[in-house]
Amino acid sequence: MTVKDKSNASSKTPSNGQPDEFSFVVPERPVPKGRPRMSRKGRVYTPKETVLAEKSYIAAVGENPPSFDGPVRVEVMFCQEGTFVTVRSLKEWSTPLRGDLDNYIKLCLDGCQRAGLFPNDRSVVQLEATKE
Repeated sequence: MTVKDKSNASSKTPSNGQPDEFSFVVPERPVPKGRPRMSRKGRVYTPKETVLAEKSYIAAVGENPPSFDGPVRVEVMFCQEGTFVTVRSLKEWSTPLRGDLDNYIKLCLDGCQRAGLFPNDRSVVQLEATKE
């Protein structure tokens, strides 16, 4: 897969104004989010590489992106050429769980690693997660 153009965001919006789907590509090699660091003076900061990567997502999405109200499904594919993202609206979905799905996943994978199921959670290369 080759990423050719930074301006390849696309959107499908029905007449009711609520978007059904939005796709975009971050045309740079993906980087993992860095953990917060502490300076010698005791100040907590986000690593520069993480800040730059997050700005790449903002640039790839572009100005005036659609806003999704309600539950969504996010499909992400990471590869050397970039990150391919699709956000789709889900019509009916509710859950009593309040935490962020990514935080549940982090705890699960860290727990599995500490339990000895795999030596490092970096070895997880495919994941499907649902919050119900």
